[in-house]
Amino acid sequence: MSVSDTPHYPPELESVSHPVQKDCLGLPVHAQRTPSWPPSPDEDPRLPSFALGEPGSRSLVPGNLPFPALSLEEEEEEEEDEDAAEPEWLRSEEHPSQFFAEAQRLREQRLLLDEEVSVAGRVYGVHRVILAAISSLFRDRLLGGGGPRPPFSLEVSPGGWEAVLTFAYEGVLGPAPQGDVLAAAEALGAPRVKAAAQRTCETAGNVKKPSQAEELRENLRGIELLYRGGVGCDLKLEAGGCQLWVHRAALACGSEFFGAMLLSGMRESQGTEVSLRTISTQDLRLLVSFAYSGVVRARWPGLLRAAQAALQYQSSSCLDLCQKGLARGLSPARCLALFPMAEAPGLERLWSKARHYLLTHLPAVALCPAFPSLPAACLAELLGSDELHMQEEFEAFVAARCWLAANPETQESEAKALLRCVRFGRMSTRELRRVRAAGLLPPLTPDLLHQLMVEADVPGQERRREPDRALVVIGGDGLRPDMALRQPSQAVWWARAFRCGVGLVRTVEWGQLPALPAPGRFRHGAASLAGSELYVCGGQDFYSHSNTLASTLRYKLLGVGRVWQALR
Repeated sequence: MSVSDTPHYPPELESVSHPVQKDCLGLPVHAQRTPSWPPSPDEDPRLPSFALGEPGSRSLVPGNLPFPALSLEEEEEEEEDEDAAEPEWLRSEEHPSQFFAEAQRLREQRLLLDEEVSVAGRVYGVHRVILAAISSLFRDRLLGGGGPRPPFSLEVSPGGWEAVLTFAYEGVLGPAPQGDVLAAAEALGAPRVKAAAQRTCETAGNVKKPSQAEELRENLRGIELLYRGGVGCDLKLEAGGCQLWVHRAALACGSEFFGAMLLSGMRESQGTEVSLRTISTQDLRLLVSFAYSGVVRARWPGLLRAAQAALQYQSSSCLDLCQKGLARGLSPARCLALFPMAEAPGLERLWSKARHYLLTHLPAVALCPAFPSLPAACLAELLGSDELHMQEEFEAFVAARCWLAANPETQESEAKALLRCVRFGRMSTRELRRVRAAGLLPPLTPDLLHQLMVEADVPGQERRREPDRALVVIGGDGLRPDMALRQPSQAVWWARAFRCGVGLVRTVEWGQLPALPAPGRFRHGAASLAGSELYVCGGQDFYSHSNTLASTLRYKLLGVGRVWQALR
């Protein structure tokens, strides 16, 4: 059975490794380095800087912002050719619903309300920018300037008004007679509300109705258009000489960072201007742009920068979006660039994918110029993992040797600990000859390598590479030269590694698991439901139309051994 396959990434997403020198044995040799991590993508001098005005240039005013406000179009050096892909548009599907859920919460708690509407003697507090996204009446009032105003009266039915209010905040019409909704939509200048009310009476088979998520997305786009046009912006943000005019309520709904700042009751939550001294211009534009649109447009280095900003300034939906984009474009060099962020809270899922990529592409990773900067503890963890995928164990030695050659300041005890992670005991005779021929570069002595190879040559001490996902063959129809002697098999085998030969030749390295309890079985079903547990259901143990086994076996780790258990 095939439990799972190792994921492969499209070739267009793979970055091209820089050529490296090779020694007389054909092994890669990295240049020696000083013990410091290379510049992050945010500091990499190869990347063009973000297009900003010179200090002291004229401030941005409402209405003159390009869209999207953030367009990170940095390119990696190897992608700067005529076939390089355009920056990718990444859109968060969850952001609109999160935006309006927060808007509804603020309205229920009467926070940041800037408009009061009187309908049939009852006063409703609302956010003017939310209503302006669907209503021309409120858009005109937004154009009149910000700040609190006296309540104004609407001559519509309460049911029709509440239906419109529900549409603005939730993307669906509230329960009300259609006539009342149409009258309210006409009075408020809300064509989308009118269209939604008319669709409720039309045959479902003839008209495709937008979903609630689609309606919320359109509502958010209406707010975004107000921002782009500088309509009704009531708050000026300044960072690094750049000024952005925004809507206070919209920014609080679209960004946890700004929401906490504007609702804290501190000085920043008062007045019409906020000076941000701890945030860069790039990060400010990212957060504001994403708050209004739920979109990031960037190549991979730009996504890395955006993820760092989203992590630092608590934009969870932006961080989630960036992680998805980063995980789709992994390559050896990019995984190494992610390492400084490996232990950051909130990036565990991304680092898990990057770590899996490193485990399945270590030979290619070892060719990257940044590979020698990988901390020794991290490389040791990769080399010591049972999940490391390689065609030959010799490749693990090559990776360790390259790292040690580029880090001559490594102490002998540290080098020994790193080389012990290479499993010399599973090497073939041919591989061991290659290891002896390659040796170690000074200042490490040949005796160190000889000692480790002798230690590993102990029967029964060979540690196998056992990937977390593998092809498993369970039982089956055991064939013999004499067909009269065939019988169901009890053997269980799993594929440790797949080796490529000449042409279409493929060799599979098989490992054996504990045999099935008697009798063997064939024509059975098997499934891996969770972790290391493997279930074998039904099957036959004899060649008869009626001889079917009504049993299920479970293979799992139990104590210090691995056994099959019969489930009754």
